Amino acid sequence: MKKLIFFDIDGTIVTENGQKRVIPESTLDAIRKLRENGHLCFINSGRTMSEMNTMIYEIGMDGFVCGCGTYISYHDDILYSQTIPFNLGNEILKDLELCNLEWLLEGEKNLYYSTKPYETHIDDFRKEHMADDSLNYTLVEPEKAQYLTFDKFCVCLKKESDFKSFRKKYSQKLTFIDRGDDFWEIVPLGCSKASGMKYLMDYFKIPVEDTFAIGDSSNDLPMLEFAGTGIAMGNSSDIVFKHADYITDDILEDGIYNAMKHFKLI
Repeated sequence: MKKLIFFDIDGTIVTENGQKRVIPESTLDAIRKLRENGHLCFINSGRTMSEMNTMIYEIGMDGFVCGCGTYISYHDDILYSQTIPFNLGNEILKDLELCNLEWLLEGEKNLYYSTKPYETHIDDFRKEHMADDSLNYTLVEPEKAQYLTFDKFCVCLKKESDFKSFRKKYSQKLTFIDRGDDFWEIVPLGCSKASGMKYLMDYFKIPVEDTFAIGDSSNDLPMLEFAGTGIAMGNSSDIVFKHADYITDDILEDGIYNAMKHFKLI
């Protein structure tokens, strides 16, 4: 029976947290064997397509669910794409500045950073993106920013940030995902990793009991809860363990390979 399997990237397929970014060979082997066995393998990430670098493309997936469900593709076909409308985006940009929030805008084609010096760990993302020649990024003067195309965005809070007012204003239009350490991932209302899964389940006519999702962080909770089987990496945060059906080993201890073997998919 064909299974539909969804993989987070950071901390699940690719190492993070100060480690050199690598994909374990066992993970590549597991995905190759899954596809040889007729199963469908999809990236399901908070990253947008503009953040999919060469390393990710070379894995050889069947497709992508990106930007927390704002973009879905199968091989070379774009099945779904949702971008924040220009007028709403312009309003958001003005309020990000008024509320003293540091931001990263993420779109299908481009990443946008402020020209202002960063005080929060969004600067870590900026440095990593700027060091990767396979990614497109643009520095934007906040006072002149308008009509930018982005699907979702992230913010970091400073001491003087008024996040409460920002969140209250957009609570009916946006979903706010708490990633910890005053870092928030923000997506259009109705979009999530789970919504992307549902779209593909309907597209391929695969029932929920034949779906698997593998992740390690708080933005993976919707897909772990929605999947027939939710798998937490051994290096996951504690909240993820509570919502998983199965806990596998750490990323560098062949966690994905061992999980797929446990469920007899390879």
